[in-house]
Amino acid sequence: MTVSYRLLIRLSLPLIFIYLWLRGRKAPAYRQRWSERLALQSIPANARQGILIHCVSVGETVAARQLIEQVLHSYPHLPVTLSSMTPTAAALAQSAFGDRVHHLYLPIDTPGAMRRLFTKLAPRAVLLLETEVWPCFLQRAKQHKVPVVLLNARMSAKSQRSYHKYSWLIGPVWQQLSWIAAQNQSSAERFVNLGVAADRIAVRGNLKFDSQVSANLLAEATLLKQQLERPVLLAASTHNGEDELVLQAFKKVLAKIPAALLILVPRHPERFDAVAEQIAAAELSLVRRSAGDQPDTATQVWLGDSMGELMLWYATADVAFVGGSLITRGGHNPLEPIATHTPIVSGPHVFNFQDIFDRLNAAEGVCWAADDLQLARQWLNLLNDANLRFTMQRAAAREFAQDQGATAAMLNDIHAIFKHQSPPIKRPSETDAMEFTSMKTITTLNPSDKLEIWFDNSVFKTFSDEFFSAEYWQQQNKIKGAATGRSTAWFIEFGEPGMLLRHYYRGGLVGKVNKDRFAREPIAKSRAMAEFELLQRLREAGLPVPKPLAARYERAPLWGYRADILVEIIPQAQDVFKVLGERPLNHDEWHSIGAVIRRFHEAGVYHSDLNCHNIMLDADDKVWLVDFDKCGFREAGEWQQANLARLLRSLLKEAAKAKEANRDFHWQEERDWPLLITGYEAKPDT
Repeated sequence: MTVSYRLLIRLSLPLIFIYLWLRGRKAPAYRQRWSERLALQSIPANARQGILIHCVSVGETVAARQLIEQVLHSYPHLPVTLSSMTPTAAALAQSAFGDRVHHLYLPIDTPGAMRRLFTKLAPRAVLLLETEVWPCFLQRAKQHKVPVVLLNARMSAKSQRSYHKYSWLIGPVWQQLSWIAAQNQSSAERFVNLGVAADRIAVRGNLKFDSQVSANLLAEATLLKQQLERPVLLAASTHNGEDELVLQAFKKVLAKIPAALLILVPRHPERFDAVAEQIAAAELSLVRRSAGDQPDTATQVWLGDSMGELMLWYATADVAFVGGSLITRGGHNPLEPIATHTPIVSGPHVFNFQDIFDRLNAAEGVCWAADDLQLARQWLNLLNDANLRFTMQRAAAREFAQDQGATAAMLNDIHAIFKHQSPPIKRPSETDAMEFTSMKTITTLNPSDKLEIWFDNSVFKTFSDEFFSAEYWQQQNKIKGAATGRSTAWFIEFGEPGMLLRHYYRGGLVGKVNKDRFAREPIAKSRAMAEFELLQRLREAGLPVPKPLAARYERAPLWGYRADILVEIIPQAQDVFKVLGERPLNHDEWHSIGAVIRRFHEAGVYHSDLNCHNIMLDADDKVWLVDFDKCGFREAGEWQQANLARLLRSLLKEAAKAKEANRDFHWQEERDWPLLITGYEAKPDT
């Protein structure tokens, strides 16, 4: 990304919102949810730390539907966010996936908007469909170390020339992609010519070849055919300037077959009313799908003014015209009617899907019409010849029968990318016995404009801000004990094994003046929320840390914020400091401590305060790490040895203090530290 691009995209903002406002005259949805266009909206905690899938519009969403279903099935524990740019795609996402996904508009590609998006959503992986890449978006993903995968990617010769021409403006965007699954070899070669490394791209086919029709949809279409009991024509995804030709052609069909019914489905919802007026002006009787009425024998046109039902219309029709092709729009995907075994008529302008239509034409699986007269003639020929319809649909199905499998291939690519993350995005079958958790079970509460609370709804049926008050639990007689250090942490009786309440305090000299206020920062990055979220990820990675239960952010008066966290108690566990005050650790215990620290380091987990107070041993001598304030993920480096050095210093410090106080502390550096290091350096199977 270049300075010129950043400046240009910022200067374009007013024009973009003017465009949205103008589009809103016909489609009011374009004037809604504007905060999302700049990532100014609130994003719930249960959408964070998941997978972001971007489908710019309806076509990409339809093509990716089976893949999205597979991702939801493969990673049921993770939040999935589906983003788009158009209201029609947003409506389709809602109708197709409901509350199984969180939907948002991908913001305009300004540096600030993309910074806010990645801060609020914190995706762990991004899946883009076809060629939807944005420089600021990719730069922010790289900064957050988020892998970005381009799926079902296509690159025409014209697009390649454009990207070469404007490379001075957008910068090396293609090189920032983690993986590209191209539709065909020619697209793959063009991506390589744009600078993509050959080992980061493979030909996987076209997701649209995997269009599947569910048994429920086929049953619904069969019932609809039986109810209609008349010849049915479909004009699908029509555009302005095309509907008039379709209606003129249909009137010619009616002159020969008066019982025929036309299902007319405009491409864009903002045109539904205008097309209804055109039908009335053509003196054809009309029923609108949105009204919920079924056509009767007098109905001539059924207006498909609904969302997400195009496959139903294809499956219902005897013959389908695929729109966008009688005008120079470039046509639409013919693979959907092929999947429903519906004979296809198309106009000549199909450059958007030229390869597919060329194959259909060679297989004699499509009929062509250049105007309303030819469209009427093709419709009549097909309605009057059942053998011709069968021959065409069989030829089309056979031509593309061997092209399926792109969904499975791309899903394997996704698994491979996720597996090699650090820590990896695991699938449930790959985890150990540790409970599998994620942000998906987290509920966000905002008791006031100064408070935000995250809590695990699998643990709490209801939740109150009072749960972060030690006085509240004292009144309930639920305090079981306390641990003192920089501050007091309270052990609370709450189910099994109970929970620990910790308020965040400052240390050092600053803490003497300002004990518990921290400088303002985004809520998701605040002390409690950041630790809460990190613990979720560590548990998912199978690392031994306590389960986070709730976190609290409170905006303090005048400046700063305060924070609290509730975590599950580790049953019958003591920190290493306390154990050493009672007895020495044996060979196996030191070995286990070293091995567990190594597991965290190999997962790239940096513990900012690794010391003998933050390492726990339970009754089974299992080693746990606690207190992950100001911790996070880092690439391998010197910090790993510095972590060990910090632990050694804490042991030496406590040994010196114990000697000065004349109390026991069973630690000897020359005896114990080599045992820990042996465990740290040992291979996992030794």
